[in-house]
Amino acid sequence: MKTEKTLSIVFIISLVFKLMHWPGAGVLMVLSLLGLALCYFPLGFYFLSDKNFKTQNIGISIVFGWLLSVCIIGILFKLMYWPGSSPMLLIGTLTAVPLIGVAILLYAKSTDVLKNYYKNLLIRTSVLFILSLLCFLLPNSVLINHYYSNEPELKELYLKEQENPEDENIQNEIQAYKAKQYERENGWQRN
Repeated sequence: MKTEKTLSIVFIISLVFKLMHWPGAGVLMVLSLLGLALCYFPLGFYFLSDKNFKTQNIGISIVFGWLLSVCIIGILFKLMYWPGSSPMLLIGTLTAVPLIGVAILLYAKSTDVLKNYYKNLLIRTSVLFILSLLCFLLPNSVLINHYYSNEPELKELYLKEQENPEDENIQNEIQAYKAKQYERENGWQRN
């Protein structure tokens, strides 16, 4: 639980860094969200289960851990503007709905010993459902306009690429612009 809270706080800090265009935002975001995803999926049986309870719900913890890690990776890909975020966010959002229902049913039917466990599952799943739904509905143009607000030429190229993603000329223009930018910053030509 402490690991999860710490990584969540680091993610919020990285989000503030990203919004303010401060250096180190991408590294913090990748490390915090990948750390959370690793806590949930491969280690979900430990992080999601109630450690004080003798008969842990390993199966439920693994299923919910898979959902949460898919949502987190989808959010990471969307915020870092990497390709492939839409399928992950769609899978995470669509599977969250029935799992929220399952968590509500299990919470209602559970004994007092398991109430806290199911309440925590419900809270985690609901929060990540809302975040993944917001990221899924957020158009890429909003991210492009914010991330590249200091570079209007590159911003326009990325917006053109969004309109016509298969156009290789636009992709070549983006690569040429980045190469020129690299030369300006480093003072030498890249091979």
